[in-house]
Amino acid sequence: MIKTVGLLVMAFFSMLLSAQSPRSTVGGEARLWAGGELSVVADDWACSSFDCNYLLLGPAVFFDLNLPRRIGIEGEGRWTDWHGTGNEKESNLLAGPRYRLFRRSRLDGWGKVLMGGGWLTSPGYPAPGSLKGSYFAFMPGGTVDYVLKSRLSLRGDFEYEIWPGFRGVPGYLPTGQYLPHNGGLTPSGFSVGLSYNILGPSR
Repeated sequence: MIKTVGLLVMAFFSMLLSAQSPRSTVGGEARLWAGGELSVVADDWACSSFDCNYLLLGPAVFFDLNLPRRIGIEGEGRWTDWHGTGNEKESNLLAGPRYRLFRRSRLDGWGKVLMGGGWLTSPGYPAPGSLKGSYFAFMPGGTVDYVLKSRLSLRGDFEYEIWPGFRGVPGYLPTGQYLPHNGGLTPSGFSVGLSYNILGPSR
């Protein structure tokens, strides 16, 4: 599964870069941003919504390569390993295309579709009925960037992940909640962070 994810990510990256001129890919009009975020995730395991006492928390790192004509490439790694019930952990590595939907003064809005791998350690692992594994995931989402200075931006992000191959084991959480998981998993999360323009002209 990991090899498949890697091939898909490389295919997305090479496809988008091949559509740009050499000047754009190394600089010129292209802008490369990178940064970090704090994420809050409703895991769709113990928490099916954000009205929950066991939301997962953790850091994320990302890059945004913004190319001409409103298109770009985004990659991220996220590790929400804290605050879950029963030592639950969830992480992902994702990449894919993004498209700028609007620009208003210092504010940019982007839509994106990322894909890659998701890793889950369920509550109570390694107790009977728990599990630990990796899964293919794809994720539609949206990002808003607000430029604070010429090379520094505040970033807000929402993501809805879809893990179509997930097959959980029905059982009870340590909280007594029964989980009938036998289909795909759909975590969702909000993130807030900062990004820095490390390549290309300032905005």
